[in-house]
Amino acid sequence: MALNSTPYLPRVQLLLSQKRHALAATELRRQLGEDPHDFVAHALLAVCLLEQEQLAEAQAEAELAIHLAPEYDFAFYALALIEDRQHHPKQALAAINEALALDPNDADYYHLLGQLRLQSGQWQAALQAAETGLSLDAEHADLHGLHARALARQGRTQEAGTAARSALGYGADSSITQAQAGWVALETNRPAEAQAHFREALRLDPTSDFAREGLVEALKARFWVYRTFMRFTYWSASLSDGARRGMFIGLFVLSRFMRPLLIPYLALVYMSWFSDSIFSSLLRFNADGRLALSPEQTRHSNQFLALLGVGVAALITYATALPLPAVQSAGYVSLGLLFPLVGTWRLRHSPNHARSYYAGVVLAVMGVAAIGLDIVGLGELANWAFSAFLIGSIGYVWVFALS
Repeated sequence: MALNSTPYLPRVQLLLSQKRHALAATELRRQLGEDPHDFVAHALLAVCLLEQEQLAEAQAEAELAIHLAPEYDFAFYALALIEDRQHHPKQALAAINEALALDPNDADYYHLLGQLRLQSGQWQAALQAAETGLSLDAEHADLHGLHARALARQGRTQEAGTAARSALGYGADSSITQAQAGWVALETNRPAEAQAHFREALRLDPTSDFAREGLVEALKARFWVYRTFMRFTYWSASLSDGARRGMFIGLFVLSRFMRPLLIPYLALVYMSWFSDSIFSSLLRFNADGRLALSPEQTRHSNQFLALLGVGVAALITYATALPLPAVQSAGYVSLGLLFPLVGTWRLRHSPNHARSYYAGVVLAVMGVAAIGLDIVGLGELANWAFSAFLIGSIGYVWVFALS
């Protein structure tokens, strides 16, 4: 990216390199007070605000920079970073492609393009972006890390290891590079090595969500069941949405005609829904795991364990001590509500998050209504309400399973 030569830029760039984003933002606002049409200052302010998680303001600054200078490639790059942080992959991809159309020789742009391709399961496209970027800057540590991850996702384990070592050779003191090496180790079935890299990444940058999320995954990967399922999810992520739906529907149809397939199919379905929540909850019993889980993950685990505990306790009570319809309904409703709870958590960065949440609220209302009607002795109405809850739960799974 080419920045125009103005007196404030060296100080701002120094502050950005030192991650003093608030001070850099103050300097840029001072400049914009003198020249509100300085598109470079607007674009850099967008980056500062992004790093301070002021995403709406950051997006407004990036869009203003683009409005003032539609030919300024860095403004599109800043916008792509902001859209990516907000989990808007299509918008981020459009912005980074615009930046590359204006300047196809910036290695940082190819790094972001490759990251977006990797997130969408396009391993080969991610690999191509990394290789193109490395042809422009052979010492770009983050591109070496991206290259390694793209190779790992394609099952090219030995090449991925070599690429990860190259990345560490150029940026061993970088939190991002250490975290990339951790993900490569994790994706090539070396969870213990992955933990070491993620811990080093967090030592270098204790605020890195990228490294913290990796450490959580590495800790969960100590369980062979989770590790096996994780490899399946990496493979299935490379399929199109239609192919994934077709695979699950095909397995369901086959299980109806080939009874031995029913148990593996049900295991796959339940792991698809609950593996993350189950193993995150298991980490609550591990000192490293408790520290690695984010407050949001801990809160979700509390909700998951509460519903699971109520459901299991109610069904045991019904079977052993209190055989009342309301107790049985409470058990089944609690366990059934695990689906929208976990489904909404899985879709927390998706446009379908709100729809999933409200669908869960409707199911909860139907379930509570069934329990209440059982308590007051209106058994027939309770059966209708419970049937509606059951049908709604099955419908929820089919609608939101692959969203």
